[in-house]
Amino acid sequence: MRFHLIDRIEEIRHGHHIVGVKCVSLSDDVFNEHFPGYPIFPGTLVLEGMAQLAGSFFEMTMLHQGLAPRHCILAMANRVKWTKPAEPGDRMVYRADILSLSEEFGVARTRAEIDGQLSASAELTFTFVQLGDGSLRKNREELYRMCTRRTRFLDDGDGKA
Repeated sequence: MRFHLIDRIEEIRHGHHIVGVKCVSLSDDVFNEHFPGYPIFPGTLVLEGMAQLAGSFFEMTMLHQGLAPRHCILAMANRVKWTKPAEPGDRMVYRADILSLSEEFGVARTRAEIDGQLSASAELTFTFVQLGDGSLRKNREELYRMCTRRTRFLDDGDGKA
């Protein structure tokens, strides 16, 4: 992945929800052109951040459940709304809640908030494919390790956190 739009994962309750953070910075390359004199973080990148969080969550949940590693691919975005633009200095809090999970696909309700106000929301559907070689799996596991160093894991109802 060329860019990672989640700086930190704050909370995980496997099979239920995940909370992550993106700190929007004036040093983000996107502000060179979007838009000079009125910098706002592109809505498509907010959507991508919500998709990255939800897709990663499905992958982590499947691993947590002992299922074979699969890669999540965004297949559909429904009910997408942007209500408050993100600007440099904002701390966006992303949340993804699992609505449905099967062996073939997953659906998550996602949202982004800035200072407790809704910035964007979407219902995202993912399809799952087998991971090709071990290098992609290894890279993703390392990325998850970095993002979850200070994550709070909540009991998922089966006695495991």
